[in-house]
Amino acid sequence: MGKRGEVRRPWLRSLLWLGALGLAACGGGPSGPNTEIGADESAPNEIENVDLGFGTLAIGSFDLAGKRTNAREVYQMTHYIGRTHGENEKDKVHVPIRSYVATCAVDTDAPRMFVSVSVVDGESPGAPTYGSVYELAYDAATGGFQPTTNRALLGQCYESHGIAVSNDCARVAVLCNAPYKASEKYPVAKDIVAEHGTSWMQTEDNHDSANNRDNFKENDQIWLLEWDQGAPLTETPVAYVVNKMHGGTHLGAQELIYVETDSQGRTSYGFSVTARVFDGGGGSHYSAGLTIVNRDDWSVDMNSGRGWDWACGDGHVANIRAFYNPGSETYGAICTSDWNDWFGGLHGQLGTIAIKMETSSNISEGRAIHFVPSHASMVTNGGGHKVLPVDATTNLALIVAPRLITDDDMNRFLSDTIGVDLNQTGTFEQDCADWESKNCFFAYLIESEYAEEGVYPSISQQGLFGADVLESRSLSRIGLARVDQDGSIDGQAFQWFVNDDDCQVSDPQMVDLQNGRYLVGYGTFQCVSEAEGYNRVGDKRSIIPRSFHLMEIDIDGNVLGGPVDIGEHGWGGLDDIQVLGPGRAAWVYKPDPTLGTENGPLHSEWQSYLYESVN
Repeated sequence: MGKRGEVRRPWLRSLLWLGALGLAACGGGPSGPNTEIGADESAPNEIENVDLGFGTLAIGSFDLAGKRTNAREVYQMTHYIGRTHGENEKDKVHVPIRSYVATCAVDTDAPRMFVSVSVVDGESPGAPTYGSVYELAYDAATGGFQPTTNRALLGQCYESHGIAVSNDCARVAVLCNAPYKASEKYPVAKDIVAEHGTSWMQTEDNHDSANNRDNFKENDQIWLLEWDQGAPLTETPVAYVVNKMHGGTHLGAQELIYVETDSQGRTSYGFSVTARVFDGGGGSHYSAGLTIVNRDDWSVDMNSGRGWDWACGDGHVANIRAFYNPGSETYGAICTSDWNDWFGGLHGQLGTIAIKMETSSNISEGRAIHFVPSHASMVTNGGGHKVLPVDATTNLALIVAPRLITDDDMNRFLSDTIGVDLNQTGTFEQDCADWESKNCFFAYLIESEYAEEGVYPSISQQGLFGADVLESRSLSRIGLARVDQDGSIDGQAFQWFVNDDDCQVSDPQMVDLQNGRYLVGYGTFQCVSEAEGYNRVGDKRSIIPRSFHLMEIDIDGNVLGGPVDIGEHGWGGLDDIQVLGPGRAAWVYKPDPTLGTENGPLHSEWQSYLYESVN
């Protein structure tokens, strides 16, 4: 189970570079205080307006920190169609590292959004990187978002990730990637992991391994930076150490959730991140944890069931996404891994899409909701992207996966084995079989283990690493299912509302528009009709979409508008669109992101997007 990976230490270059500039360390950061980007004295940006029929887009622009460019994505980062380049090809990664948006004042006429973007000095793979934070404000005169002077370069971080903000915009927090054992060298308000973390969370390295001292590994730290009481972003934030299991490859998605006050009077932060645990022989293993920080006393209490340090799904976790249900007042996460304990190699290696809630034991796996073709090196053909709360007992799970069972085979199974009357509606809403998981998809796979060979076949999947040409059996689709508060989809099935007969689809976005509709976005990638060789690892066509599409659906996956190709506009594959009040949503991304218009991964000018439903 051990996985070896190169230690990422861009912080060393950052420290040396900042030291050369004479920036003194202070205020809880390893490499210096925040750097003011400077006031924007120019006139408001012009806003481009795009009519989609069922909604409109208002598109503005803003400059990144001091005209720096965005940083590249983490190499070997798993996306749901492909994976960024390997260790020896860092300079060929063609997509920006994930950016994050948090919205506030959404119940006013002047909503705002705060953006976290990692930036870089120069274009070489070894150039120093930093975090940065921006405020953008809605401007009624222009009908779009305009940059404000409240923005800063974060000298404390070699990357900045998840961002969260209070409803009134007075409290802003961001996750900051800091160096190995940075909290021992530079002041922080509190090392929460040292005081409250589990033993695995406190294991930062395996330097003491007697047999493998040449193969030691180190974990960087994740800090939570907070600006409170309306403090400008140029002030040095208060820093807290919240994670020490951040190292190696396959990382980069760290959304931050803020809960202002629940019914028990608790204020909290929650975030999920791929975790790494070291063993005594110089190796390590990947899984994923959910950390919940009680902001009232800045503590973590995983022993009581609030969060976990490990074991979100079987195998190595490639992606994990946190969520919060305000009705039940519980955090959870959806994760995608490269293995499952149910079928082994019977249907080819299948990775698990699982949901785990904060109340789960920290030694148990999450509840599996689907399986996708996968490989032990974290190459997958699908995954779980998003969970949205509906009420105190229901969530919506959004996934990407290929078809593994033909309709004819499934109908024959339901009719002959389960006894379902296919002329009746609601076939997939019945308990399909008396198994641990009562979803029809699971029941079919389990039955095929015991049936005569070939009676209940699964679709043979194309190789995950490459082939002469892309084949239709590797095309993916997007589905939606209702999930209860235990993470179970018993008696339910995924409603596949996005299918493409020619191109792979992935990178799904979904946000509750709070008007009875959901905004969904997805990209199309390499296509069968191209008849070109394809490789899921390191191929631009498997990372950069050919086109981006938006659509509106209802809670059952019925299409209400679209999908519409939005032209030379888009979003980051692992980014999230954020709600901006009833009928509105917002996000940011680089310009010209499609394969046909893409002009390099590094850009100093970014775009802001405001979507408004006409319903």
